[in-house]
Amino acid sequence: MAQHWHGAPIASSGVNVRHNRIFPAKNHIVVVNDNGEVWAHYIQPGSVGDAVHLPGPAVAVHGVPPKFVTLDKHHSRLLVINASGEVWAHDLDLNSRHTGNAYHIQGPALGHAAHDLDVYASKHGLVVRNSAGELWVHHYTDRNAYGGASKMNSPPVASSGTPPRFVFKSNRRFIVVNTNGEVWAHQRTASWQQGANFGGAYKASHELVAVGGTPAKAVISWKNFILVINQSGEVWAHTLH
Repeated sequence: MAQHWHGAPIASSGVNVRHNRIFPAKNHIVVVNDNGEVWAHYIQPGSVGDAVHLPGPAVAVHGVPPKFVTLDKHHSRLLVINASGEVWAHDLDLNSRHTGNAYHIQGPALGHAAHDLDVYASKHGLVVRNSAGELWVHHYTDRNAYGGASKMNSPPVASSGTPPRFVFKSNRRFIVVNTNGEVWAHQRTASWQQGANFGGAYKASHELVAVGGTPAKAVISWKNFILVINQSGEVWAHTLH
């Protein structure tokens, strides 16, 4: 059964926040709104802290229109992939509470094709998921550069069966929450150095998620929880198996 985490509402300031611009980061939930402001809430099981503004340059509002925004937890930065497939980064410091200036991550264009649905950051590179459920990885060649695309030899992710509603990467897994509220996962079957692949889908929760009640704004994972953030900014937690 879902547990309500008491505290400050998430993404409820009145400025629009898109469902895929709410991220777990260490012991925080980070929010990037449509004004490019970055806010963070300290969290612990059962409670959500007040929103704290992280001053710095606006994220994903200037230059070539952004297509995706993702969090690179390993390098503590927000990544903006624009409509031209360029990748730009803003360092994120949750201790001193600020974001840095944008800098370019060198590499071939990625995520700009019409059938590309999302981009995810891992410790070793950037992963693009397309409408066929294929996963393509661009490995980092150093902190500020990445190489060409390599297709993962993995079953399709979120491309068949009940339509997906939320898809996100959670450590060694891809998590899919479909329109029925079922939670499915694809587990990584090899290390990135060995040519990481992800296995077939399996049920990752006995509970239905993000169905009924106040409609969900976003679904994310943190530690062994799936967190549903509804349109009122409330956080409801389900255990992730």
